Amino acid sequence: MKKQYLIIPIVLAGIIFVPFLASADAVTDMIANITNWIVTISIGLATLMYIVGGFLWMSDAGNTERVKTAKSIIMSTTIGLIVILMAQGIISIVSGFVTPK
Repeated sequence: MKKQYLIIPIVLAGIIFVPFLASADAVTDMIANITNWIVTISIGLATLMYIVGGFLWMSDAGNTERVKTAKSIIMSTTIGLIVILMAQGIISIVSGFVTPK
């Protein structure tokens, strides 16, 4: 078996056993850090995709297929950004109920 295939089970085992080895505060901090990282990366990628979609739309030169592609990119980016931000909100609400005050 290749070494790269051995990494996946080790990482998954580490993820599964982290709650048993760490305190609750450490786990919630880790989850918060991961979600903040994902949201930050997603916002950066969404900005890039808006620029690509806008460029395609502005440089269509009468080509209706490029307009459809640009609209599809912009719509998909908007939907994905909404999903990411809603997921962050749900995680914030759930962690507010779970963590002791």
